Amino acid sequence: MKIKILSSWGPSWLQNYLKLGDVEFTRDPDCTDYDWLVVYDEIPRKFKTVDVHCAPEHTILVTQEPPVIKVHAPCYTKQFHYMLTTHSPAICRHRGYRRGAGILTGMTGHPFEELITFPERPKSKLISAVCSRKLMTHTEHNKRHHLFEYLLKHLPDFSWKGKGISPISMKYEALDDYKYHIAVENTTLDYHWTEKIADSIMSLCLTFYSGDPKLERVLPPECFIRIPIDDPPKALAIIQEAIANNEYEKRLPAIREARRLLVERYNLYQQILSIVAEQEEKPRPAQPWKLYERHYMRLNPFNLLGEGLHLLRARLFH
Repeated sequence: MKIKILSSWGPSWLQNYLKLGDVEFTRDPDCTDYDWLVVYDEIPRKFKTVDVHCAPEHTILVTQEPPVIKVHAPCYTKQFHYMLTTHSPAICRHRGYRRGAGILTGMTGHPFEELITFPERPKSKLISAVCSRKLMTHTEHNKRHHLFEYLLKHLPDFSWKGKGISPISMKYEALDDYKYHIAVENTTLDYHWTEKIADSIMSLCLTFYSGDPKLERVLPPECFIRIPIDDPPKALAIIQEAIANNEYEKRLPAIREARRLLVERYNLYQQILSIVAEQEEKPRPAQPWKLYERHYMRLNPFNLLGEGLHLLRARLFH
C-alpha cells in the first residue's frame, strides 16, 4: 500500500519517504500511483487544485494548529472523507471526524526509522528548552518568554535554544544530551499537545511541562512534571526540587514507556494507519478528481462568508 502526503510544511517536519511494514509513505508531489491521500494542514498554495488518483473515501485531512491560531472552514474540510484533528467536535462538525492525540511529525529531527530502535545515550548536560522570542499575547508565547527569562537568571545550568536565542539546526541538539527539558505549549487546551513534549520524551528527557490539562490520560503521569507558566518563582522551585531529588533517574522507566507509546501509537503515521484499517478497500477512480486549495476556495464570496462564521464559532467554543 502507498500513502501520499501533501503539505505546505517544509521537509524538516515530514519525511520525503518512509516505509513501515508493507506501507509506503511518500511526499513526492508528482506521484500518481497511490492508494490513500493525506493532506497535512494545507494543500501547497501554489497548486490551487490537485488531481486526486485515489477513491474519495481514501482521503484524510490532518490538522495540528490549535483553533486560536487556525481553523479550517467546512467548504475546505468537507472535500475530505476523514478529518484527523486535535480540535473538539464542537468546532469540527465533519462526517469523518477523528480526534487525534499528538499527531506528531517532527520527532526531534532524527529519521523516524532510527527512532524505532533509538539507543539510550549518556546524558552529560542538565536542563534545556527550545523556543523562539515570539511574544504573542493571544497565545501562551508571551508568558512562556517571561518564564524562560526568569529561569535563565536563576537556573545556572539552564540552556535556552531557539530562533532569535541560540539557533540550532536540529532539535535533538538541545535534547539528546540533557536529562531535563522544559516544554511549554503555545495554547492550553484539553487533549491538545505537540512535539514540544513529545520530542523531549523521544530523547528520554524528564519534561517540566505546561499545557494539555488531560495529558495524564494519554501518557504515564510520571513521565513529566507540571510547572505553572504564570508563576516563575514556583516553577523554579519545582524544577530545583526535582533535580535535587534525582527525579530523572527515578522516572526513567515511565519515560521509556511514554516513548514507546509515541513510537507505536501517537505519531502521525500510526494514526493515519488506524484510519486506513477501518475503511474497506475502494478501487481507484477511472479518472482523477480534484481537491481545491484553501485560499483558492476563498475567492468564492459564499465560501468566504461561511469561513467567517466558522471562525466565530471556533473562538466561542475552543
